[in-house]
Amino acid sequence: MFKRFKILCVAVLGILSLSSFSKVSLSVPSGFYFDDFEMLRFRESENNNLHKYYISVSNATYSKEAKSVQMITRFFIDDLEDVINSRITNPIKLGDKSTIQDVYPHLKDYLDKKLQVKINGKTSIPSFLGAEYESDQIVLYIEIPSEKMPETISMKFNAFLELFEDQKNLVHMKINGIRRTLLFDKNKSTDSVKF
Repeated sequence: MFKRFKILCVAVLGILSLSSFSKVSLSVPSGFYFDDFEMLRFRESENNNLHKYYISVSNATYSKEAKSVQMITRFFIDDLEDVINSRITNPIKLGDKSTIQDVYPHLKDYLDKKLQVKINGKTSIPSFLGAEYESDQIVLYIEIPSEKMPETISMKFNAFLELFEDQKNLVHMKINGIRRTLLFDKNKSTDSVKF
């Protein structure tokens, strides 16, 4: 019998090697400016001989027009449902497009607890803008205010670490034409980059 094996990507020595992927086009909320930012969608594969990997991937870029860092985060629906249900008394069911807005308060609450950001040394409070489902994933849209182009970003992003010991969270950033990646896991809950 096959066990579910989930891979979004594996980082080795700072070089990202991707499993199977394809480009997708997203319908992002108005005011979100991802002009030249390439989005990737990763597919789930099955294998009964391999170790499970739990990795989330986020992409972020700075929008001068919106004066914010705009971040798109992808989680597997069943993983996010498990982690949210472990924190609340009345379980929720994710995956139904017609009721996605009903779960926004739970998504916002979870992100408020798991994502903290400092831009240019100042705390910036992330705002949850919305979400949509794509296949077996949920795509979250997050905006992080920044009046000026970021020169440094320090972030704490510990999503799913309470549920999956091997969880890793990657945040790929493109700021002012410079690409950087932040990596978070159980041993490293905070990471910083300079542009």
